[in-house]
Amino acid sequence: MKTLSSSNKTRLKQYTAVAGALVAQGNLQAQVVATNLNPDIIVDSLSAPFSLDFNNDANPELNFFVQHISGSSSTQGVQFTYEGAIAGVISGNGVSLVGAAGTGSSSSSFQLSALNNGAAISSAANFGTSSYNALGVDILVDAGILGQIPVQQGNFRDQSNKFLGAKLTAGANTYYGWVELSVNTNASQITIHGYGYQSTANSQILAGEGASSGLELISLADKVTIVGTPEHVNINVTPDLIGSSVSFVSMSGQTLKTDQLNDVNNALSFDDLSTGIYQVVVSNGVEQTTQRVYVK
Repeated sequence: MKTLSSSNKTRLKQYTAVAGALVAQGNLQAQVVATNLNPDIIVDSLSAPFSLDFNNDANPELNFFVQHISGSSSTQGVQFTYEGAIAGVISGNGVSLVGAAGTGSSSSSFQLSALNNGAAISSAANFGTSSYNALGVDILVDAGILGQIPVQQGNFRDQSNKFLGAKLTAGANTYYGWVELSVNTNASQITIHGYGYQSTANSQILAGEGASSGLELISLADKVTIVGTPEHVNINVTPDLIGSSVSFVSMSGQTLKTDQLNDVNNALSFDDLSTGIYQVVVSNGVEQTTQRVYVK
């Protein structure tokens, strides 16, 4: 029987560790089930609604539709006509969507959130209770001598490649998912690019996680470049990290400032920070990477 030298034993241990890491990574990735639609699904007022079935169990969780509306009415003696479109989604039983209370004229309604790639979807998110939600609304009201009044609402209207966050409840278990969407300016068309869900119950998912870009297999530290100057810090990231958080932490561990990465190239000022050394911490909700910078 051939014996291994000490160097070969060490190398074997390293190979085993690498193989184990790859297997573990593969198992982790398998927990996210993602579907890239190629070609994309286009929904408009002339097409049938699109039924999205996250787990392919023949029970669709979401139905996307576009409705063209027109007509006439009156209020307080004022006659008016209206015409436009509503791009919306209907959720099935046990399904709720990420959003927040509206503002301004829509303050009494629940508005779906158009999430950035990499945004965390988990129990910490705010989920609505309505089964009928608008992605975008664009209606022109003509009130005669009072003029024309545009009604434009919905956080997905005039947005490309944003993500809809979803929560699916099945018995005692909860599953989280995402849908990548684009809605045109006049809300007359929805483009559905893909979707995914976390198959491990009660576990968060990141918007876009599991998509076929290959970026999910790269560690966070390899996706981020942090370069500091005495006046500001430049943070360059891969597209899947847009929407991630960045924090400025003192050497004593106190978080002094938190911001969001809104592009692949970000220049953040050191306003309100005193002279000294700080840690810049970039986090996507699952991993984080840190770089020390000097503030003048």
